[in-house]
Amino acid sequence: MIETGDVQLAERIIAPDYVNEEAGDDPEDVQRQLPGPAGFLAASQWLRDAFSHLSFELQESAVEDHVVMVAAIMTGEHTGQFNGIPATGRRIHHKQVHIFSVADGRIARHRAVRDDLGLLLQLGWRPGG
Repeated sequence: MIETGDVQLAERIIAPDYVNEEAGDDPEDVQRQLPGPAGFLAASQWLRDAFSHLSFELQESAVEDHVVMVAAIMTGEHTGQFNGIPATGRRIHHKQVHIFSVADGRIARHRAVRDDLGLLLQLGWRPGG
């Protein structure tokens, strides 16, 4: 869904009270902080605006009770602004682990562990400017 922004699928599998705990990284982007499918779709649009040819390669997954964990690699081309960094045209390879809580057959909560420093370095960011 992140790759496509499929609204109908999001409305079917994202809970109305879904919370993306990762959306707080930019307090001014209130759309990504919305609950439910709207917040999920805003976050996916934000990523697609920054990275063309966005793709997630599943590495492995695990399910226990009502928790799904997925290790993936996000790839794409940096063709739009991302966290204040103008488009560089660089290809990215971003390692991530996503943790989803599921309730009543729908995704209710999202957390992630990502190599964000590695991503910023791939985009040319360096400490101190």
